[in-house]
Amino acid sequence: MMARRLQDLAPSMPSRPRRALPRGYTLVEVLVVIAVTVVGFLALTHLQTSVLKANENAWNMTGAVRLATHVQETIRSEALRWYNDTYNGAGGVAQNDFLYLRWVGPPNLNGTSGWRSAGFYPEGTPFALVNQVGIQQAWDAGVLRHLPGDRNARYCVEYRLTWLVPDYLIRSEVRVMWPRPGSRAGLYDSCPADMANHPEDVFAITIPATVMKNVFVSP
Repeated sequence: MMARRLQDLAPSMPSRPRRALPRGYTLVEVLVVIAVTVVGFLALTHLQTSVLKANENAWNMTGAVRLATHVQETIRSEALRWYNDTYNGAGGVAQNDFLYLRWVGPPNLNGTSGWRSAGFYPEGTPFALVNQVGIQQAWDAGVLRHLPGDRNARYCVEYRLTWLVPDYLIRSEVRVMWPRPGSRAGLYDSCPADMANHPEDVFAITIPATVMKNVFVSP
């Protein structure tokens, strides 16, 4: 009787819960973790590369603006010695002691020198890349002692002079170009004349200015 009673009570007694066995990771889960980690690292690497390129482009742009401004200031300083018609030669400003202004040509309305490479090298020598201060010894002797002309050389410089008011007012344009990162190495080291025609390989900026005859000084 007692045995039967215990048997009747047995189903109502709570059973002891089974212990969960330790479970490992499946191969699919491991592959998913690896894939997510790799994608994350690739994204960080791409971001870092983009930041470095942006910094390099900003540095190059700043240097190009400084170089263009430097050339424009050199042209302006020449204009301080551009006094009057008696001081000029037969071709307007064509004086041999003017590095830049002498190439503007006869004073005709809209007459232009065309784009010319900046005079950083002696006449007849090949042109090459320069740094952000150029290498014109007549103007840059002081700064070149601290920053040699072959340090960080990456720029090509051109300028164009156009008569606005004959024998009185000139528009000066200075164009600075430099190769894009990843462009064909060595292709632009000699600053070829058609460099501006390759925007796929070349960055460029142009800074204009107005140059006026110095009417306040007599020679």
